Amino acid sequence: MEERKPVKSNLARKKLSALTGWLIINAILIFLLIKTFSPASFSLSTFEFIPLLGRCQNIFISDLDHDGTEDVALTQVGQPLPYEKNLRIFSPFLPTGYYKYRYFLDTSIEVNDFLLPPADLDDDDEEMEIPIIRFSEKKTTLNIHNPIGQIKKVINFEESFGHDQFPGMVCFEDLDNDGQKELVMAILSRFSGLPRAITVWDIARGRLRWKYLMGCMPDLFEVADINQDGMKEIVVMGRAPHNGVSVNGTDDDHSYIFSLDNKGNLLWRLVLGGYYTRWWIKCFDMDQDGQLEIIGSKGCDRETDPEPGEIRLIEARTGGTENLFTESVSYSEIFLLPRENGETHLVVGDSSGQVTIFDRHLNILRRIKVDFPAVVKGVSRLGKDARKNYIFVQAGFTRFLIFNENLKNIFNYKLDYFFDIVALSFHSFHKQDEYAGLLNASQLYLLKKMTKPLPDWLAGIIRSKFIAHIFFFVLINVLFVYLFRLQNRTLLQLTPIQLDWLDQAQEIAHRMKNSLFTIQLQAENLKLETSKHPDEGRLQVLQSIAQSILDDINLLGRQTRILMKLLAPRPLNLKTTEINGLIQKVVNKYLGYYQGKIDFVLDLESESTALAVDEEQLEEALNNLIANALDAMPQGGRLTLRTTVLHSSSLQEIKGIEIEVEDSGQGIPDELLSEIFKPGFSTKKEGLGLGLAITKRIIEAHGGRISVHSKAGVGTKFAIFLPWKQY
Repeated sequence: MEERKPVKSNLARKKLSALTGWLIINAILIFLLIKTFSPASFSLSTFEFIPLLGRCQNIFISDLDHDGTEDVALTQVGQPLPYEKNLRIFSPFLPTGYYKYRYFLDTSIEVNDFLLPPADLDDDDEEMEIPIIRFSEKKTTLNIHNPIGQIKKVINFEESFGHDQFPGMVCFEDLDNDGQKELVMAILSRFSGLPRAITVWDIARGRLRWKYLMGCMPDLFEVADINQDGMKEIVVMGRAPHNGVSVNGTDDDHSYIFSLDNKGNLLWRLVLGGYYTRWWIKCFDMDQDGQLEIIGSKGCDRETDPEPGEIRLIEARTGGTENLFTESVSYSEIFLLPRENGETHLVVGDSSGQVTIFDRHLNILRRIKVDFPAVVKGVSRLGKDARKNYIFVQAGFTRFLIFNENLKNIFNYKLDYFFDIVALSFHSFHKQDEYAGLLNASQLYLLKKMTKPLPDWLAGIIRSKFIAHIFFFVLINVLFVYLFRLQNRTLLQLTPIQLDWLDQAQEIAHRMKNSLFTIQLQAENLKLETSKHPDEGRLQVLQSIAQSILDDINLLGRQTRILMKLLAPRPLNLKTTEINGLIQKVVNKYLGYYQGKIDFVLDLESESTALAVDEEQLEEALNNLIANALDAMPQGGRLTLRTTVLHSSSLQEIKGIEIEVEDSGQGIPDELLSEIFKPGFSTKKEGLGLGLAITKRIIEAHGGRISVHSKAGVGTKFAIFLPWKQY
């Protein structure tokens, strides 16, 4: 006889389950409190975007008057006249305005004049100079201005360039350690087929010192003393614009990284990508061993068969790869992220919207995802706190985001739409101990860290998700205490009636079950004895009576079992079970009887389907579904059972297992689909309508779900999802 569990013990288990659920909910809420706590919401500081000018071209930051405050030199195409270009030099920190006319200027220059980085080119006067270079097909002219716009020197270089050639990246460096700076310039071209080049100019003598021609486009270069011999080398990144230019062992169907010495000799060269690929590079001693590394990130601009992105560490002396990380994305420019402990990390965005921080071994430390392709535009301090760095990210065409060093989003800004996603630039500068930035997007913005007004600070706290989660945390705990006390008070009041009634109902069900078993034995004996009686007519009557008794007993027995299940639901006895094996076991019960009538098709997952389930209850649920399917195919048909292991989107973990039971029977009318899981609903003449209700309860007790899809005249499919659990 099956042991009956009293109602009071069931209630004790329910209390324990409720307490466990309360603890789990509180753990989730505490986790959300930690995750959504935003220091920015409780901080009295914010970030302010101050519009300065329209969109600008060349922008350089330098302390022009040696007062400890960095200033800005830039050029801007005049509006509405596109053939005018303005040279503007100003200090954006002044509280009374953005232009300091006494020392700085705002004047017009020629359209084909290119502003170069301000530098102290005349060491005798210790004054910063403003160099402006002008290209023509006959000669090149370098005009050196002082900070108020007066020309100090004009240098004519007898060097001609093609009509499609124009300057790219420029810097002033003393390459050969002789006390004189040289002009290092990348020469670019578009579609003319003219070669590109890295050029070095002797400013003192007014001549081109050397030129290294190439087919690739030298978008970026860095100058550093890689060999530590006092002489400086030039590390060049050449992208692949696919214009059919080939010279000096390079073409523009491949991207390259190579190193030149101070005389223009090739030290080493690497081919790193195909057409429409580009690299961003930084030279830095990543492992602090006294040797420079080249840190590079690879992007691919082609849509057909795109190449995967790479993060690569290259030994700067030899060009040998020290470390490599690759993913199926296109990376943006890579930036160095200094940390307080002296280490330097790397931060980069990619075309899938991820922003990632790597350590010096290219291990992923942190990663977040935004809604649009992410391009990191800078890493810098803001405000007067010199210890913290911020990460500035462009997301899509209109969003500009600020993250802290832990990739927590602390500020969002909506920009006007601008077309080129890589055109936005960020420039950091400082005023003595205060840091700020310039954002050149749809227009030029001054980016500063400001103190929040008290009303804005209060509004930010009110809007904070942290405050909302605190509210829900308190509310849920108050409701739980109230309901728990109410339940206890109600149970104490109704215990003499309700608990005794439930106990008696279970006792009656058990007695009915035992009595029915005895009657069933006697009916079987009656049927057996009548088979021995010689009177055929009387025999048929007695057998008919015995069979009727047995039928009623079977029906009452089934109702008793259902009543017991409804009154005392069994707790789950979880153990790891191979679902495929369980399905095979259940189907084997039906194969003999339905052989030749039903075509059983088992489409079972080849991967392991071991799962923590209550094998007995899940077998009962499967039996219910299979029995219903067989009843729906009285003339025969196909019964398909299918299992599928469902993975997460990253394919690194299993979400659960799906079981499908599909028949080719008569189907269920659409108007009845919403009713089939309700207790008491049945389309069978003598059905109780509890089979599917119990099946649904068993599946949901496992944390799963069951759904049905049916079409009249075609068939029905039940789909069960069981979440991944293992014991």
